[in-house]
Amino acid sequence: MSETDLEKKVADYVTVSKENKNVDVAALMLSALQSEDQNLLPAKTKNWAYLISIGAPPLGLLFAVWFYFGDKSDGKRAALVCVILTVVSGGLFLLMMKIFFASTGSSVSQIQQIKPADVMQLSQ
Repeated sequence: MSETDLEKKVADYVTVSKENKNVDVAALMLSALQSEDQNLLPAKTKNWAYLISIGAPPLGLLFAVWFYFGDKSDGKRAALVCVILTVVSGGLFLLMMKIFFASTGSSVSQIQQIKPADVMQLSQ
């Protein structure tokens, strides 16, 4: 539930309480807040998804899809965070690999010319 939805509910509760003095607005608000808490993703689930988005970038996109199409109220925000973490982590990985290969003095074409038989011969 967004803040505007919550504000609308408060305004509705105030209107109802003005019409009927026997209505307990505080109890209605507590009920609304409790139902909102029950519709959130568990913190442990979000933390694992964020960790996996950083550590294994492609899998973070799976969590993003799962959160986005889920029925939890904070799912879209968690999906966006997963996508951002996945993109940043993937970009950093590619940058590190580029720096690593540049520092070895080898090019991609040289690495592609390595034959598996030569590697097997070296390992024996």
